[in-house]
Amino acid sequence: MAKLLLQDVKVTINGTNLSNAIKSVELSLSSDAKDVTAFGDGWINRISGLKDGSVKIDFFQDFGASAVEATVFPLFGTLASVVVLPTSGTPSVTNPSYTFLALVNAHMPVAGAVGDVATLSVTWPTSGTVTKATA
Repeated sequence: MAKLLLQDVKVTINGTNLSNAIKSVELSLSSDAKDVTAFGDGWINRISGLKDGSVKIDFFQDFGASAVEATVFPLFGTLASVVVLPTSGTPSVTNPSYTFLALVNAHMPVAGAVGDVATLSVTWPTSGTVTKATA
């Protein structure tokens, strides 16, 4: 069984590669579990309902041109195209890319205490389908 050490994750937002300004990323997918248990069933039966997702990104804040703030702030309140790959390599079976639209509904440009590293932590819901590509 192959093991993967996350140290070269690639994340692009609206085509801008922000990987070198990201401390962590988490793409979570879920599906509603709908109860379809009928009288006489001895166990609960379920089917999959609507699918949902979210992406959590912890950025190192950067106010430079083409950096985190310049990329994220203009997207606030809109949908952004996000692509996440386990490594910066070409998409493949062992390095799938996940592409989706995220609703940029949260932004905290400044947060921290004296002496803290300037960070920006957001969780954005996906909107529509999350696609997985292996080529």
